[in-house]
Amino acid sequence: MIINSTIQTVASAYARTGAVKQNRPGASDKAEARDEIQLSSQAQNFSAKLNKLQASKDEVRADKVTYYENLIASGAYNVSSKDLADKLIASRF
Repeated sequence: MIINSTIQTVASAYARTGAVKQNRPGASDKAEARDEIQLSSQAQNFSAKLNKLQASKDEVRADKVTYYENLIASGAYNVSSKDLADKLIASRF
């Protein structure tokens, strides 16, 4: 399952509209039912991992970056197209 920031956008839209009281003809002062959203455990795990990744994105490992930059510049960095394709497929499905 691929989840993006759409969930956060929808949740914030519900939060905004739920806080606004609408004056409708015949509406009483009873407590209005609120919309509710429940995320699956898979979505919650994904969100936690995404937040952790975003928090650590400033932690760049300069030593690794320099190492791979040098390999690429010298032409010594070779990746098997089969290995690349296998990993792309495995990560997607």
